[in-house]
Amino acid sequence: MKKLFFLAAMVALFSCDQPKPIQSKGDITYNGRFKGLFAQFFNIGLDTLEVHSPDTITSAFNGRSIDSLNARFFPAEMAQQHSSEHPALFAIYKFMLDSAHMGLLVRTPSEYEPSSIKMFLWDRRKDSLTSYIELGENFGDAGDYMSKTSWLFRDTSSKHIQALIEVFQGHDNSVDNPKDTTREEERLYSLIDFTNHGFDTVFADKKQLPEQYSQLIKKRSQR
Repeated sequence: MKKLFFLAAMVALFSCDQPKPIQSKGDITYNGRFKGLFAQFFNIGLDTLEVHSPDTITSAFNGRSIDSLNARFFPAEMAQQHSSEHPALFAIYKFMLDSAHMGLLVRTPSEYEPSSIKMFLWDRRKDSLTSYIELGENFGDAGDYMSKTSWLFRDTSSKHIQALIEVFQGHDNSVDNPKDTTREEERLYSLIDFTNHGFDTVFADKKQLPEQYSQLIKKRSQR
């Protein structure tokens, strides 16, 4: 089934009882082994950011192809699918999470094509890409479909940057039985906290979104 893609957009700032915008410096002075890789990302200072797969050739979330020399810094299974003839890794944005960690948004290989948007965590003290998490994706196959959208923001109590992840998934029953035109669908929510130790799960696969995050969902980009 043809893949589904979505536009990316920024969401607005929220009132004091809602998640606060990320106050992030966009860049640092750095001359280490990742210098060439970092140069391929658009440098941004973030407010609250909505992240998902692109659906047009003009979307910022298409990114730009990472050169083969720097593709080697990514996990082997991803780097092996990447070549100059068939690129599979695309640099999107980079931004500081705190003084010791940088987030890199990268479009990476998926089941059929590079449609997965992942955030890689660079640890300044280790000078290493230590972990990653998927923030955006869309696919459909044999009646099954799924879209993943995330919002990055700063938590008001912990002051940590967090990601609210929404997964919308379903199945078209007519694929199995043409007389059955019903669909089975659900939305699941997870909250990830970015700490000095990496990614910590605050909650996972909740069917009911906690009220304090409702404004993020209501202000989603129209697509």
